[in-house]
Amino acid sequence: MVLRIFILLSLLMAVTNCAETDSAPFNSNQLSTAKKYLYVVSGACYGGGVTVSTGASNTIARFDLETGALDKVLVDYNQIAPLDAPVAIAEYDADRFLVLVENTGGRRIDIVNRDGSGYATFLTNATALATVMRSLNVLPDYSILVSKSGAIEKFNAGKSRILNGVNPFINAPAAPCATSTTLISSMAVHSSGKIVYTHAAATTNNKMGVISPTGYAAPANCLASQVAPTTTAMPTRAIFHSSGKLLVAYGSTTAASNFIYSYDFNGTTGAITNATAAYDDGGVVVNGPSSMAENPDTGDVYVANVTSTFNTIEKFSYDGTTMTRAVGQPFIPYSIYTRCVADMKVAE
Repeated sequence: MVLRIFILLSLLMAVTNCAETDSAPFNSNQLSTAKKYLYVVSGACYGGGVTVSTGASNTIARFDLETGALDKVLVDYNQIAPLDAPVAIAEYDADRFLVLVENTGGRRIDIVNRDGSGYATFLTNATALATVMRSLNVLPDYSILVSKSGAIEKFNAGKSRILNGVNPFINAPAAPCATSTTLISSMAVHSSGKIVYTHAAATTNNKMGVISPTGYAAPANCLASQVAPTTTAMPTRAIFHSSGKLLVAYGSTTAASNFIYSYDFNGTTGAITNATAAYDDGGVVVNGPSSMAENPDTGDVYVANVTSTFNTIEKFSYDGTTMTRAVGQPFIPYSIYTRCVADMKVAE
């Protein structure tokens, strides 16, 4: 009996020592975060009506998150079709992205390998993708939302179009979302499934709308709306930040109306409240903001400017109230790959 107790104690001590060393299989010292990059889509962009640079590179390039240095070009659409212009990017799985491609002769969604080793056409639908396309979201069930100028389309995981009656998934919602049929510039999907979209048109239709997860089939499906802070500000991009805040970028031909606002979002009711200027410098640093992306590991926010004299990407820290610009020059200065940035994504 004594021998058995001794053996058991010895085994217990050995297991304890192993767990306290760096060689233990699940020791925290052994955990590592896979390297992430900032993926930048240069194509057909919208910055709130500002004059943008001609000659977008029509590429998807990735940059180092720490230094801002160019790492590689994943896809050069100039080599595929002369009129192809990528407009949005979304994560599909651990190895691939979906990319929304604007081309009046062949609008589509491509699937692109993250390592730059190839691409293929993923989805085409001449009826659903018949007007200018703006943004792209992949939902947890692998269904897809695509915003176009006047509506939002949905496709299920099998790539079949989902309608509400005979209309697109979200089409011409009634008040308080009306009127939202001119330019749906972006979408953000809350963890509750509610869909926030930004709409850029003359006041008072420069606004956000909140739609129920089932799309728009009746007036009750428009849960809330929020008009822009000023009449001259056009909402260009909305993202849900890891802090829980809804961040919205606004662009304008009026320099003082280029800024980023934060809002509280009620996941139960869809209400948008507490409009707060998170960053506003009168158009000096943020001017024609076309896209935003968050690094979820740090909470840092990247903002692309498409004004013809900018074409920069800025990096900001964010504490849930105020965005603070990283010290120094633009995080990623002007280059061929930052012309007319249509979308960005932080990912491995």
